Amino acid sequence: MTLSKNVKENLEEAQSYLRSALANAARSEKSNIAHGISELVVGIDRIMKIEEFSDKIEEITDKMKKDGNGGSSFFGGLF
Repeated sequence: MTLSKNVKENLEEAQSYLRSALANAARSEKSNIAHGISELVVGIDRIMKIEEFSDKIEEITDKMKKDGNGGSSFFGGLF
């Protein structure tokens, strides 16, 4: 299931604000603050990438099921 447009836009906006905060933190805060902010940026990116990957896996398994092999030969029967 793909992220809704609103959720994706909000995540991208949050990521943009966090990147700005990271730039400011890198100049004026302790390194652990900048590190924490960078983890948040990476976490948002990870959410979006995992969702894309999950969608691709779902497309592949659906196609394999439609083609008649049920996906068992490609994924070892896990799906």
